[in-house]
Amino acid sequence: MPTLPKPPAKPFDWMEPRRNPNRPPIEAAGRAAMYRAEIEERAALLGRLGHGRDQTRLRLLGNLGWDFSPTTRPLDEKDVDGILDRVFGTSSNGKTAPRAKGGPR
Repeated sequence: MPTLPKPPAKPFDWMEPRRNPNRPPIEAAGRAAMYRAEIEERAALLGRLGHGRDQTRLRLLGNLGWDFSPTTRPLDEKDVDGILDRVFGTSSNGKTAPRAKGGPR
């Protein structure tokens, strides 16, 4: 009786995971950008709905507090304030600052 060839130790190449060591930092950066974009979109929406800057800030920080534990928060209060500065402008009354060219629509 002929002897059969010995099967390889791993019958299929795809059964052994090959992970890219650079992948976790890339995914972390992508998640941070996603959270930042989501907060920017929420801030813009709340601004369009007529909420002031202070009310929007409280709501966004409340949402972050609800969604994440304090140790795993993707954005801190300083980041949220920076987003609000971009969305609402830097006017003190909480309304959007007028556009530089042509004023508000």
